Amino acid sequence: MPSLPASSDSTLRTRFLADLGQAVLLPEALFDALPDVVFFIKDKAGRYVTINQTFANRCASGSKDKLIGKRPEEVFPPALAASYARQDATVLQTGNSIDGQLELHLYPGGISGWCLTTKHPLRSPKGDIVGIAGISRDLDAPDHKTSGFANLSKTLTLMRHRYAESLRIEDLATHAGLSVYQFEQRIQRLFQMSPLQLLHKIRLDEAVRLLDEGKLSLGDIALQTGWCDQSAFTRHFSRYAGMTPGRYRTLRQ
Repeated sequence: MPSLPASSDSTLRTRFLADLGQAVLLPEALFDALPDVVFFIKDKAGRYVTINQTFANRCASGSKDKLIGKRPEEVFPPALAASYARQDATVLQTGNSIDGQLELHLYPGGISGWCLTTKHPLRSPKGDIVGIAGISRDLDAPDHKTSGFANLSKTLTLMRHRYAESLRIEDLATHAGLSVYQFEQRIQRLFQMSPLQLLHKIRLDEAVRLLDEGKLSLGDIALQTGWCDQSAFTRHFSRYAGMTPGRYRTLRQ
């Protein structure tokens, strides 16, 4: 779909604010100060109404005006745009939020990285859903000086070296000398994700490296990175990356 004409961008924002019934949305300037967070607000039609500077820097050479009024399919590769559209539809249709979804993001210019994405519905004073507010926060591993990291270092090393094996969360917790609950809480605090998400991320990090390298078949990559078969690998990769491994490889070539 074509984007809105530039002359209508301010009208779009004004109409949306009026529908939302708020004089001021989340302070845009606050999110502009966060270089590791992509922030956006979309209307019910999926058009960007408000974005932060990080989003503009990654997708529009720093120009917010180039993105206001556009939809994801005008900004991202088709496979990613379709994944984002499905997320949006779920939030808009059900009113349920998406919290801390681990995702592999690909931005124009070849920038890629792991993010935790959260999306919440925006409602008018009457309770009608009129849009979506969301953030995608870059996911960085803690360093060895982070409080609590040292106590888990041996288990984290095991996960990084034996990710291709059938690792059970219960066994990893025992290895760390913790209950499953304690283990989950510490991993969540350090990495902002569950132990299972972390294990999937470790496997997919290696899968991405092998896909970029381009030497192995998808079936071989699946087995080398701990998935029971290519189907399971494709299913999990698609869930986190929004596209199949084959499609990812094509985009990166």
